[in-house]
Order: sequence, then structure tokens, then C-alpha cells
Amino acid sequence: MPIRIRKARLDDSPILELIRKEIIPYSYLYSLHDAPTSEELRARLDIGATHVAAYSVTNDTYAFVHSIAQGETLYVDLLAVHPTCRKRGTGKRLMEAAEAYGLAQGCTTSLLYVDQSNGAALRFYENLGYRATRFVEPIRCHEMKKPLGSPLLTRRSSNRRR
Repeated sequence: MPIRIRKARLDDSPILELIRKEIIPYSYLYSLHDAPTSEELRARLDIGATHVAAYSVTNDTYAFVHSIAQGETLYVDLLAVHPTCRKRGTGKRLMEAAEAYGLAQGCTTSLLYVDQSNGAALRFYENLGYRATRFVEPIRCHEMKKPLGSPLLTRRSSNRRR
């Protein structure tokens, strides 16, 4: 089944559910009992851009990425894929959409944080070219960065040198 990525519309409920089930359990800062409210999460999602992966037949959301472009930095704030839909390229496609948004906004670097307890996410981002730059003890997260650039431009430049 092809992966369908689009900008979020009225996808609040499935996105909030993914945050509660797939992100908060890894967080050092929150538990399910003191996590941000739905209203606080909606306000957070109103800043920047949210892209979702949706089933082509039902249009139901099963994954999302939220990112914020600030100056030359793209902050990848949240990414979650429903467990039954992992290992199919959805996370990679969502990150490509977020990075394209960042490039369109003039960003040259992408930055994100990975919870210390989420080794699978750390490996996922490393495979996408992100590198851990430091460990932030107060939030127990690895800060990861990646330079942004057009893959097509990079290929053309390297072909000219040959």
C-alpha cells in the first residue's frame, strides 16, 4: 500500500492519541498522569507545520511529524508512527516532508531530541543522517543535528567534480 503524506487538517484526535501512547511513555519529563492537556498539545501543534500519514482508503491518520522552522534551524518537535505501521518507510517519508518544509522556510540545519530510553528512535534518526551532538541531562535526551540541503543539488554538485 502506498504511503500517503499530507499536511494535517482536522487530525487532532489520532495525533493526540499517538502522543499519549507512543511519545509520553518514553518521556522523562512527563507521565500519563501529568502530561500536557489536549488543549496544551493543540496549542503546541498550532505552531509550525504538522504532516500526517493517512490510509489512502479511509484517510485515517496513523502517523505524524510536527516541526517548527525558526531562523536557520528546523526543530523536529514530535514524530510518532502507530506500532502496526512501523518498518514500512512511513517515518522516513514524514521526516522528508518535515525537512522539505524546513528547506522551504530557509533552514540549513535540523535539530531534534531523542529520549534516552528510546534506542530505536536514536537508530532511526542516525540512519537518516542525524548525529548526536550532546546529551542534555536535565531532560535526559540526546540532541541530534543534521545539515539540510537538497539531495538533488548534492548529487549534481558531486557529478560535476568527476
